[in-house]
Amino acid sequence: MKFRQLLSAGAVVLAMLASSLGGVEAASAATPDNGAIAAKYSAAGGASGPLGPALNVLRCGLVKGGCYQAFRGGSIYWSSGSGAHITRGAIAGRWAAYNREWGSLGYPITDENCALISHGCVQSYQGGFIYWQSSVGAHAAYGAIGSKWVQMGYELSPLGYPTSDEACAGVPRSYVQQFLGGNIRWTSGVGVSVTPSQNSVGVVVNKQRPNSPINNTPADLVYVGSQLLRREAANQMALLIRGAAAAGVPVTTVSGFRSYASQASLYNYYVSIYGRTVADTISARPGYSEHQTGLALDIGNPNGACALQACFAGTPAGQFAAANAWRYGFIVRYPNGYNSITGYTYEPWHLRYIGLRAARDMHYRGYRTLEQYFGLPAAAGY
Repeated sequence: MKFRQLLSAGAVVLAMLASSLGGVEAASAATPDNGAIAAKYSAAGGASGPLGPALNVLRCGLVKGGCYQAFRGGSIYWSSGSGAHITRGAIAGRWAAYNREWGSLGYPITDENCALISHGCVQSYQGGFIYWQSSVGAHAAYGAIGSKWVQMGYELSPLGYPTSDEACAGVPRSYVQQFLGGNIRWTSGVGVSVTPSQNSVGVVVNKQRPNSPINNTPADLVYVGSQLLRREAANQMALLIRGAAAAGVPVTTVSGFRSYASQASLYNYYVSIYGRTVADTISARPGYSEHQTGLALDIGNPNGACALQACFAGTPAGQFAAANAWRYGFIVRYPNGYNSITGYTYEPWHLRYIGLRAARDMHYRGYRTLEQYFGLPAAAGY
């Protein structure tokens, strides 16, 4: 018996020595992670890779039976439900702020992916994501707010990367998260709403949401055809016109950017003819027009057929726009039968640029208005 005890003790000493020398030798098929951490470490280059030498032996007994091992350049975490994944740098630091595997994010389920736009990185977790980009740092996206951001197209959406984590926004129970292009808010009993910033291509301007400042003029206006649009919208409209021409449908530009002063002149003209009540259903008051954003364009047929009339919907240009505008990042902003939400009568000629991802998402999910898509209240009146 004593001899067996001595052999057992010797084995323990040898195992400890091997661990201290090799760092991951303790992670073998006999360990709770079945050698997954050792395999991940080896695949990452071992001690000569970015993780460097081990700082401790394999440690198990974490939540849900997980294991981890720390290295000079990061750590590897494993659980049976997530596999073995490397955590390091700013993303690992943000995960630590969420209490690592004990927190709402749980274990990582992927390694870092640093092939995103603007040299951004992301790591996926059981309960959400952590994104990093040099200009904004590392922030988590999860829950109802994270789900809405994901649905809109992640960092490729008009909102771009998160610039903060979710934060309490008061009573009733409400939380808000800031992004490069606006914010997403969740409120108990109400749900999720999106507020793109004024400079975002997803900005919502309606009778309840004026331009800011009210006499704003975008700085990046360029011509497409005879009209001015913001550069990104102009580029996409040029592609739309080219695509329509390839299908045998000529499309012409009618009215793009309008300044505060030109919108005031147009609105007052309609008031003088129809009165304010009717004018408010066919023209925006100065400061409340989408045309002022540089993201809206009225289109027409070169022969002038049904120009700025509901019958435009039945013309070649109107039919092409209705069927294909979303492919180029545009929507028909004031669809038929939704004046109680948008505040305006049907305008099949009025296209609004919101970006490729958002327009395609609206199309495939069946949303017809920006108010509905972004979870904003109806804007039937001022």
